Amino acid sequence: AFAELLEEEHIKIPAWLTFNSKDGVNVVSGDSLLQCASIAESCKQVVAVGINCTPPRFIHDLILAIKKVTTKPIVIYPNSGERYDADRKEWVENTGVSDEDFVSYVNKWCEIGASLVGGCCRTTPNTIKAIYRALSDRSPAAPGQKLKTAT
Repeated sequence: AFAELLEEEHIKIPAWLTFNSKDGVNVVSGDSLLQCASIAESCKQVVAVGINCTPPRFIHDLILAIKKVTTKPIVIYPNSGERYDADRKEWVENTGVSDEDFVSYVNKWCEIGASLVGGCCRTTPNTIKAIYRALSDRSPAAPGQKLKTAT
């Protein structure tokens, strides 16, 4: 619906579409990630496609899946991996990854295709600073591939 609206209304503002996944395969609605990413690929106003608010353990395979259907930059901003208890309406502490573990994935994600990297729920300013440092330590990006930190 969002991609159709962008086109029907001739919206000139660039957009990116990101999806979240609880199982590492489909988006949370149960729809196919590949189908969703394909729709994003077909929309001219969508300048990047990716994953948000998803546990870090799923990101690697999701990037590889998205790469199968898009040539657009891939944006990722995972959550910390912590579990939310909807009944108690609170995050279950110590169910996610540490900042160090989160950041240890960053170079791997970039090597397989992520162009924009950030953090979502339960990541902190320290996580973002560590991502920035990890990206700054990388050798210069290949021509046409700029690495950025997204929040």
